[in-house]
Amino acid sequence: MCPIKIETKLYYAHAKELSFKFQLLKAARSGYSIQENEVNKLNNLKYARKENGQITIQEIFKNHWSEFVNIQKAKGKSIRQSILKNVEKMIHCKDLSLGYLFFECPKCNNFHIQGLSCHSRFCVSCGKKYRDARAFNIMKRCISVPHRHITWTISEDLRWLFQKYKDLYIELFSSVDDVLKYLIWNKSKASRKRNERLGYISSLHTFGRDMKHNPHIHTLVTECTIDNTKKRKPYSYFNYETLRKAFMNQLLKRMYRFLKRNKHCKDLIKFNDIRKNLYNTKDNGFYVNAPQKEVKNKNQIKQIVNYVCRYQAHPAMSESRIISYDKDKGIVYYYYDPHEDDAILNDSDKIGRQYVTESVYEFIAKLIIHIPLDNIHLTRYYGFYANHSSLDISNQYKLFSFYDLHKVKSNLNWRTRLLSSYHYDPLICSCGAIMKIVPSHCYFLRIP
Repeated sequence: MCPIKIETKLYYAHAKELSFKFQLLKAARSGYSIQENEVNKLNNLKYARKENGQITIQEIFKNHWSEFVNIQKAKGKSIRQSILKNVEKMIHCKDLSLGYLFFECPKCNNFHIQGLSCHSRFCVSCGKKYRDARAFNIMKRCISVPHRHITWTISEDLRWLFQKYKDLYIELFSSVDDVLKYLIWNKSKASRKRNERLGYISSLHTFGRDMKHNPHIHTLVTECTIDNTKKRKPYSYFNYETLRKAFMNQLLKRMYRFLKRNKHCKDLIKFNDIRKNLYNTKDNGFYVNAPQKEVKNKNQIKQIVNYVCRYQAHPAMSESRIISYDKDKGIVYYYYDPHEDDAILNDSDKIGRQYVTESVYEFIAKLIIHIPLDNIHLTRYYGFYANHSSLDISNQYKLFSFYDLHKVKSNLNWRTRLLSSYHYDPLICSCGAIMKIVPSHCYFLRIP
């Protein structure tokens, strides 16, 4: 048999342990692919990844979350219930004491225990599955026409209000809907009468790469309209100036009505001063990016959909950006690449990678402010893509075929996801058999 070649220090570290030697020899007798699966399984054990220097957000929160909460209480600051709930879920994700699935090999006495997912809106592991599921739902709706990716950004002067009043995110979504709806209806009375609409899907992001609070909307818009008669018309011209000014106007009006309706008198006075200043200084409106690049290729749209869904249920940064973490000193060292560099071609003109060293409490505070309220949906459908739209698109060709969608959906299975990400199937036994679930041995925590 050809011996497997694994260029990994962890592999040799495991091989020194007698229990792993027997396990790998048993797998080797079952074939090359079984041995490779077993090696990858060992290399991805939690303690093996930790030995290899991988730092997780879950680990940081496990070590410091209770102390962080106590510090906030001592300062007289309250933490939103949605934050407490989602962080607690994330900390105990796949905790076997809260439940597990038990799988047993039908040929030998080997078994596998799989902890249950937490389904938190703040978990790295569960968040990726949520993102992929959301991307699948968006792909199901896309009809076979070119699409446009538009980014809507608010003024920095308004960010504190969105951080204080999370319900303002609803007004942000509605402002984008207002602009795109009236963009078509203002063309003629006939277009309004026929209820002519674009189809668009908006997604909220609340941060940039530096993790600062920066709420903005990404919208995937069809370059066509559909009306009550099912007639489709191409629409590819989006006037930058109109979009910017109309978006600023609608958002400021909605924010004013929100603050007045909810009787936030002190903040309403501050907002009025900011609003006057914005009207005087922002002649071109808020920044709206709507590149004229035609996006009609399936792969291009899939890339945009994945980008739009990227942070739907995920911490504000990737764990791969964490360079080091000192538990005793309470220090985290990480990096980010500024967005500004993306549009600069000359490397000498770029700001360059930024490195940050800060206390774990500052790090935690930066992350948790982006956890949304439970009643706020981060992705919304409008126009003829809306869930309860009166416009019928059943006769429109879909962009993604049944085969494409089936392939994407099959990747949502937890075994497939582990295989694609970490190159091992947890249910393949070292003897080569497929483990089967044993319902009587599974455990689910009973909540009174």
